[in-house]
Amino acid sequence: MEYGVTQIVVNALPVVSAAVWADRGWYGMSDRAYEADAGVLVSERSVLGYAPFWRAVSIITNAVKGLPLDVFRRQPDGGKKYDKKHPAATLLRTKASTWWRSDEMIGTLTTQALIHGNGYGPIDRDAMGTPTSIGILDPHNTSVAILEDGTKWIITTIRGETIRIPGADVLHIKGLGSNGYCGHSVIDIMRHAFGVGMAAQEFAGRFFSQGANMSGLLMVPGHFPEEKIRNTMSAWGQMQTGLSKAHKVALLQDGVKFQQLTIPPDAAQFLQTREFEVRQTISNITGVPPHMLGDSTRTSHNSLESESQSFLDYCLNPWLREWEREAMDKLLTEKQLEQDSHVIEFNREAAVSMEFEKKINGIYRQIESGLLTRNEGRRLLNLPSAGEDGDEFYRPANWSEIGAEPPPTPPPGQPPVPPEEGDMDEPEEDEEDESSAMTSVLRAMITASVTRGLKIERDRIVQRAGMQGANFVAAVDEFYHNWTVDTADGLTHPDARICIMGHANESKRQLLDVAGVSTTGSLKANVVDVVSTWDIRGQELIDNLVKVVAK
Repeated sequence: MEYGVTQIVVNALPVVSAAVWADRGWYGMSDRAYEADAGVLVSERSVLGYAPFWRAVSIITNAVKGLPLDVFRRQPDGGKKYDKKHPAATLLRTKASTWWRSDEMIGTLTTQALIHGNGYGPIDRDAMGTPTSIGILDPHNTSVAILEDGTKWIITTIRGETIRIPGADVLHIKGLGSNGYCGHSVIDIMRHAFGVGMAAQEFAGRFFSQGANMSGLLMVPGHFPEEKIRNTMSAWGQMQTGLSKAHKVALLQDGVKFQQLTIPPDAAQFLQTREFEVRQTISNITGVPPHMLGDSTRTSHNSLESESQSFLDYCLNPWLREWEREAMDKLLTEKQLEQDSHVIEFNREAAVSMEFEKKINGIYRQIESGLLTRNEGRRLLNLPSAGEDGDEFYRPANWSEIGAEPPPTPPPGQPPVPPEEGDMDEPEEDEEDESSAMTSVLRAMITASVTRGLKIERDRIVQRAGMQGANFVAAVDEFYHNWTVDTADGLTHPDARICIMGHANESKRQLLDVAGVSTTGSLKANVVDVVSTWDIRGQELIDNLVKVVAK
């Protein structure tokens, strides 16, 4: 449409404030369908009925709406502080309107953008231009118009009435597009790709609805009258059609024979086709890793962490940035944007989940290096404040500033400065040497014993990886029961046995995790990947044993 024509049409439409339609923004699914080359019709309803796509959309939507979206005020020292008094803070954190929550608004507009390429959230403002609520528009009846003067209008139809809304008053979440102001409909662009997987799903339904029996020919001797043909075909259908009649015996009379025609689904690689569609189609379209869609055939245990990080970087992060930039453009004032006094951001740290031990260690390191106070660390664990003392920053005592003078050292020949009164006496040099020598001998003995045990552990576990399913799990339990006893033999210290048992329990946990995500063909390779990372754990076990035995 030419800009001149567009301008005439747009200017002829009434301008309606958000308050008029804020409570009328409900929409349902569209029945508009696109024909795919595979012979199926792809519509919004049918494509959401395709399980892998539903899963991918729900994963992205739930991930986006599950992260806090907050308004921050920049501080003079370069930091940022949550501005709970900003008008947009409540709209993005708790209530987007009187009739829906902020997370519902974010999730719904994200889902619209994932499917239709565009999600529209009209903003209601008071007389001062302050945003007071965010609604929703039907993406099926909404379009964007850019006039010659550069102004942007949102054209929408509500209950048969076409209206225009200033673009500055609508949150417009866009997917991939080619013109800069509109996103492409995934259903329209990818209908042929969706059609293959949906056709395989429809074939599976018909396969089982027909009693899991293949079509063929009923061969009759001689000639049957037309009425008898109809009766024979009707009786055959009643005997064989329907899943409840699968594998039942059919009775054929008058010399009638059945000859199967269609090849079995396994010969047609039916299951492989459905698995391939999850990996190649849905994963490629949405960016969600295959293992998050239920396909673990190409994923090893060690790569799960990297693939999850890839999901955050390349799939989730673009949607988060789209929300952040659109929210800043529409919910911050021109002055706030010009002075860069405020910023709207998701808390991406909330998307990073980790083991409790790693989380505690990470918080401890940040407190130790002075990045966090103890109270800030406790808040990350949802614990109450430790009081005023918890607001102090710490740093290691052996750190010094770059360029600072080192502490003075006594000149040669002068005895060192004696310790101040009350300081603990330094151990004698010969006592230190003796203690160090004993520790070295002890470490050598423990290292030799534990190294043998760790080699046995790795070799035996890899051998047992050829067993599948529950057999592998049972073999792991049996091995570690005997291995713990043999490795701890000779270590009489009770804490040493606890260290051995702790190492064994952690190894079992990792192996059970591997078994849970592995297939028949990938179990051994995944076990080898995990075992190859145990060298560090072995050294940690030796260090712990030296500490407890040397006490």
